[in-house]
Amino acid sequence: MKKSAQNSIGFLCLIIGLFGLTSCEKDDLSSIKNNQSYTIHSEYTNTEYGINILYPETYNETSSYHTIYILDGDDYFKEIVNVIEDTNREDIILIGIGYTGKNRRGMDYSYPKDNDFPSESGGAKEFIDFINHELIPYVEDELYITSSDKSLFGHSLGGYFALYVLFQQEQANPFDNIIAASSNFIWYNAYLFDLEQQYFDAQNTLNKNLYITVGDLEGASINLFYDAFNKKIMERS
Repeated sequence: MKKSAQNSIGFLCLIIGLFGLTSCEKDDLSSIKNNQSYTIHSEYTNTEYGINILYPETYNETSSYHTIYILDGDDYFKEIVNVIEDTNREDIILIGIGYTGKNRRGMDYSYPKDNDFPSESGGAKEFIDFINHELIPYVEDELYITSSDKSLFGHSLGGYFALYVLFQQEQANPFDNIIAASSNFIWYNAYLFDLEQQYFDAQNTLNKNLYITVGDLEGASINLFYDAFNKKIMERS
């Protein structure tokens, strides 16, 4: 693993350990220093997203940065900003993906559609299109942010989406590092296990960095699925 990737993943592991990712209320992000807020309307999902970007104090358009794309940005952006400030990291640009209106994470972070889910679901393919064809081009071409590497960080259903991006084979995966915390492995009859198997059957390498984690006290079910998935990944070398 390259040193830059180790630094990027290690930094996010620090975040996981410090905060436990328990936030559930939309934060007020307007007062954060060096944070710029943008809105993007997606033609793929027909949704308007609120994008918050934390720039380093020494930001320079000619430099490249570890860009970390955070799912559930309305909830976790502020906590991660505090860690960046405490560690004086100047080589990171944090990009939080949130919503200007109704939260649509149930739709955006899931696939396949689950009719037993209490709200709409199954829109992950369209959300990947939004990331690939609208969000990243906007960040790189309109805001002139150059990435040395890209990380995607998700928690719970966001963790499921991060792993879905990693193992699906229909759309491009633009991320070098995938960090999935407390992923919802039970979604749609543990579909991620089937998806990983399909990838393994078709490919002989996975040229990405992966970090997955779960809390010891999150319950027998989530720990059982996590242990099984982790064992399966380790067997792939």
